[in-house]
Amino acid sequence: MSFAAELRQRLSPLRVAVVHDWFFARRGGERVLEHILSFAPHADAYLLFGKPEVLKTESQYRFTQSFFAKLPWIERYYKLLLPYLPMAIESFDLTGYDVILSSSHCVAKGVIPNPNAVHVSYIHSPMRYVWDMEHQYFPKPPGWLRPQEILRRRMLSRLRQWDVTSSQRVHRMIANSGFVARRCKLYYGRDAAVVNPPVELERFTTLPRPGVNAPPTALLFGAWVPYKEMRDTLNRLLAAGVRCIAAGQGRDLAAAAREHAANPLAEFVIKPTDAQVQEIYGRSHVLVFPGVEDFGIVPLEAQAAGLWVVAPNRGGTLETVRDGETGTLFPAGDAAALVTATQAALAAPRDESLTERLRTHARGFSPAHFRDNYARNVLEAMDEAARW
Repeated sequence: MSFAAELRQRLSPLRVAVVHDWFFARRGGERVLEHILSFAPHADAYLLFGKPEVLKTESQYRFTQSFFAKLPWIERYYKLLLPYLPMAIESFDLTGYDVILSSSHCVAKGVIPNPNAVHVSYIHSPMRYVWDMEHQYFPKPPGWLRPQEILRRRMLSRLRQWDVTSSQRVHRMIANSGFVARRCKLYYGRDAAVVNPPVELERFTTLPRPGVNAPPTALLFGAWVPYKEMRDTLNRLLAAGVRCIAAGQGRDLAAAAREHAANPLAEFVIKPTDAQVQEIYGRSHVLVFPGVEDFGIVPLEAQAAGLWVVAPNRGGTLETVRDGETGTLFPAGDAAALVTATQAALAAPRDESLTERLRTHARGFSPAHFRDNYARNVLEAMDEAARW
């Protein structure tokens, strides 16, 4: 019996709660949540706020949402609620559950379990805004002429205190990458097992590659937010004469589309459907992934589709891209090196053996690998709890 089958069997007679922060679209974290839910079709699901209907699950789950979910148009301003989210997550009454499985990129790991429950938390990332990326999200330094920044820093300090304290409520942490596990150790003083997220590879591994006469094309695909450096990278590549497809969603993408609307080297695909994602992978030669990510599912999708990846030598891409074999890892923050690596990759000869090597590497991150490794860790935590 596989670990996944054993976990499903052992959870079936138990009361199980699955907890997530929030979501309004189906992205990487939500796909992890779908797999976690599949281990316990009878589980009760908890969500701060969001749109449960975007999930694709075999069973219908009843989501209990926090009091914030009743606020109108919350999708527009939920980030302003950050100081109050610990209170919201602690408001869920989980006293009757035997097992709690949380999926956390913000506060979900901070639920309060009853003393006899086993709490396993899958950590997508410690709260970026209050730890290592505080100064990227809030670049203005505090000062007497900026009293709001003084108050903001005080608020962030209090959130850090809560984040460390609440981490002690988790019996076993599972990090989505070694990069995240190191941050868990640094910030929480906790060891975390590493289980990479599931990547849905099947729809990419059979895509045709561009023909020999197709113009060399670089793809930038993902969430276009400032810390991912997508817009600046697009500007540099276009200035260097590189043909680009810019795809995904976010304000930076919309702004870039307006800025380069007349540029014949730029093509924009905003909020692509699944079919469009496959189509743009099939027309691209190289994926350019400029930001330092906790893990990064897009580079693995690209490798499954047969694309060489240009990515930084920090963060999750250190674990998902083999430098010189399936991609080029450039020094993080070196814009000139990124452009040079992209141009070299587009100019390099390609053959079927390279495509197969890329796809073989990507298969090591399949949903089956995730399910078995995640299940093994939950089973070990349950066995440890039985010896308390």
